[in-house]
Amino acid sequence: MAASSGSSRDQILYALVSRGTIVLAECSATQGNANTIARRILERLPASDSVRQSYTQDRHLFHILTEEGLTFLCMSDEGMGRRVPFAFLEEIRSRFTQAYGSAALTALAYAYNTEFSRILHQQMEYFSFNPNADVINRVRGEVNDVKNIMMENIEKVLDRGEKIELLIDKTDQLQGDAFAFRRNTRKLKREMWWRNFRLACGIGIGVILLVYFISAMACGVKLNKC
Repeated sequence: MAASSGSSRDQILYALVSRGTIVLAECSATQGNANTIARRILERLPASDSVRQSYTQDRHLFHILTEEGLTFLCMSDEGMGRRVPFAFLEEIRSRFTQAYGSAALTALAYAYNTEFSRILHQQMEYFSFNPNADVINRVRGEVNDVKNIMMENIEKVLDRGEKIELLIDKTDQLQGDAFAFRRNTRKLKREMWWRNFRLACGIGIGVILLVYFISAMACGVKLNKC
């Protein structure tokens, strides 16, 4: 069973890019054995140039996008559904192929992990926490209808009688929550700055008008009697 979450926010928790079973880059936002299950899935993927599929495991989903010899996989909370995770995979596919092109077809294991794991992490946070991620996906229409994505239980891709429990410790996902906290803090600081600025301007204008009125009462409207 997956461990209970320390956060109610549904997230993309793990992602990788591979060529067959050779992992080229990966990133995890949680502790556990998601990478082990991901590798079991890679070992049993059907030989096809194009695969769009999701597997259920407890309260999590593994999503797979395979194109032109490369596989893009992520694990998300079940509550995220499939549209946003597949939008994430499409974005990762686009960025990866643009960055490495055909060189990825002969690259060694983890050849791009140092560089691309950072991009995976950034995009995992964006698609997990930024509400615009799903809006942009709807407008662009880049992801096919989720009804066309095959859903299976992960046990079907494992050997008969073999059962692997997904162990997730989401209490260590403070980095994701910290990202949202920092974003909200920056927004609050900007709002407070503008509020203080407007207040200071208002006070300044009020003081100037008060001084003028007092001076006008003593020296006339044109201040020429003093």
